[in-house]
Amino acid sequence: MTFMLVDKRGRGTFPEEFRRVIGLEGDGPKLLLLSVTPHGTIELVPAALVPRDQLWFHHPEVQERIAEAEAGFREGRSVRTETPEEAQAFLDRLKPASSDA
Repeated sequence: MTFMLVDKRGRGTFPEEFRRVIGLEGDGPKLLLLSVTPHGTIELVPAALVPRDQLWFHHPEVQERIAEAEAGFREGRSVRTETPEEAQAFLDRLKPASSDA
């Protein structure tokens, strides 16, 4: 078992072995997602910010289409193609309502 000391301002240093395991090595600040599990434990998950103009790529429908296309390529099947207009209409449909945030 390993302990981590946290000062009165909430700062601490993860032991080297844990930094390696959760990918906190290298230069620059790292982002961790912190959440309390239903069991009352804390979960730390390495995270990354996604630029707003790239959010579409992470949409479940886009990921499903990519997985379908990759499976088709692996199996030697031809995959569905779309015109640029059809692709743009699909992406426009995925956009959330504008909030100007």
